Amino acid sequence: MMSKASRVGVVILCEDKLHRVFVTRFLKLHDYTEHDFRVEQCSARGGGAGESFVRRNYPNQLKAYRSRQAKTFLIVVIDADTRSVSDRQAQLGQACREASVQPRQDADLVVHVIPRRAINTWLAFLDGEPVDETTDYGHRYAFRGREGDASRRLVKRLHEMCQAGDLPEDAPPSLGHACREFERIKNRL
Repeated sequence: MMSKASRVGVVILCEDKLHRVFVTRFLKLHDYTEHDFRVEQCSARGGGAGESFVRRNYPNQLKAYRSRQAKTFLIVVIDADTRSVSDRQAQLGQACREASVQPRQDADLVVHVIPRRAINTWLAFLDGEPVDETTDYGHRYAFRGREGDASRRLVKRLHEMCQAGDLPEDAPPSLGHACREFERIKNRL
């Protein structure tokens, strides 16, 4: 475990409160606190506003991360919606190119967390439901107004699975991708 003096800060760029709560709970299992986070989150609701917000702000956040690289890492949370994880990754890269910012490089401590269809799919899976990545689980796992309820137990389960490198065979592929993404910053957690 790193001492607090040598710990890096975390910038989280995300669509909404549920994303923020999910990621901060995950990091708190690594002894991070609210003081370690700076969150850039969309304030609008619905209509793809969150996804668009993340894509628009990603190049500037990536550029800012690189200017303070030794002090922070960047976690980007964006739902794949009806696209694939690789499509959403490509869109993030394209947003960078359009802003004349070099897309994420292997050495960058930048994590792309891309739930497919949405983070609600992961919550349903972690709650023991069989899931697929095309069904919308938003109505049963929306947690609007009680996002903290959604994540405590479920994020702990994910954390244990990722730490053990032992996701069940029926885990959503995008969840496995997220666990592998966190490997980029594992030595900083």
